[in-house]
Amino acid sequence: MALVTRVVAPNPGPYTGPGTNTWIIEAGPVVAVIDPGPDDDSHLAALNKRLAGKTVGVVLVTHSHPDHLPLAERFAAPHHASVRRHPELHDGDIVRAGTLNLTALHTPGHSADHLSFVIPEDRAIFTGDLILGHGSSMVTYPEGDVAAYLQSLDRLAALEPRILFPGHWDPVTNAMAKIEEYRKHRLEREAQVLAEVRRGSGTGAELTRRVYGDLDERLIIAAEMTMRAHLRKLVDDGLVRETGEVYEPRR
Repeated sequence: MALVTRVVAPNPGPYTGPGTNTWIIEAGPVVAVIDPGPDDDSHLAALNKRLAGKTVGVVLVTHSHPDHLPLAERFAAPHHASVRRHPELHDGDIVRAGTLNLTALHTPGHSADHLSFVIPEDRAIFTGDLILGHGSSMVTYPEGDVAAYLQSLDRLAALEPRILFPGHWDPVTNAMAKIEEYRKHRLEREAQVLAEVRRGSGTGAELTRRVYGDLDERLIIAAEMTMRAHLRKLVDDGLVRETGEVYEPRR
């Protein structure tokens, strides 16, 4: 079993929780690093201190959001390590790091370029922001795609993982239950949105207020973008009609 540790970036917040997890996987004399995180001097120093004396074989990035990608090249350069991410890495590509093979899975939904990384023999998956250790992941319009997100969850479930290493918060040891929790949450939100549209048409902003109620202003924009992502799926599924800025049930 690979030895997995982490360094948490100093970027806590309403969207990042305690901060972004940078995962370090020891594979014999070489380590693989997943999601170097934001371009932050103190985080870079913490990573280099943790890795003192170790050889970094590869730097992997789950997706290009600003709390996961920016430090990658700056961190990798002095280690002479390659940075690998979508679209260079394709679905099913195997990345070799020391004695370890990691399989890249294209798992869009949170973002179009999202990859997860699997250690098959350990039944371990590094899930980035597809699945978090706490709460739910954002699937926001126009980048997020609810249909693709559900398909990505189903794909992880088919692998029957033992443990998940998320982009934020702690590892998830009840992996299958967590995947089902996330799937159920998305389907329940979809049903809630559809029911609200059927109660009365409205704009994306109006429906957001009706479904989510009073929210912290820091979260209301993300809530509306999540609402629009669900509405987009319902339009594509033929259950809702979009007329200008107004969404109404399809009769």
